[in-house]
Amino acid sequence: MPNFETQLIALIDSAKEICDTAEKSGRSDEFNGSEWTPAIILGHIVDVDKEVWMARFELMRQAQLSGAPAPRLQWWEPDAVITAEKYSAQSFQEARTKLLASRESMVTYLKNLSVHERSAAAQHRTFGLITIESMLQVILDHDKEHQASITQE
Repeated sequence: MPNFETQLIALIDSAKEICDTAEKSGRSDEFNGSEWTPAIILGHIVDVDKEVWMARFELMRQAQLSGAPAPRLQWWEPDAVITAEKYSAQSFQEARTKLLASRESMVTYLKNLSVHERSAAAQHRTFGLITIESMLQVILDHDKEHQASITQE
């Protein structure tokens, strides 16, 4: 099992790999109304970083800090139609810059957590009992799904 520091590096590397895969894919930057462009995919990952992962890290940390029960979570992602509308006019370079900045911010947040804070837990409907630290693999798996989707479409 990878250690925490290795996974932090992997979070940055994963974002770079998605960007590289998207750039080399040859996919159009023009949104056709149904298939997400590489820029929309990268925008989606930025939204998930902020609205799902970072929000949940903080929710779990705050629950631990206050002595509240572990939060109960379920799988959730931002609305696909709203995401497409939000990022359809964004350039790939802008999307890339935002994704890499998002990951740097996430890694900085995670590096500043104590070992105890990294053990803050939640009960997830899909994944069972998870901690902030164990969520890193979930993030990396989500990244791989989107990286694969770039080459499959």
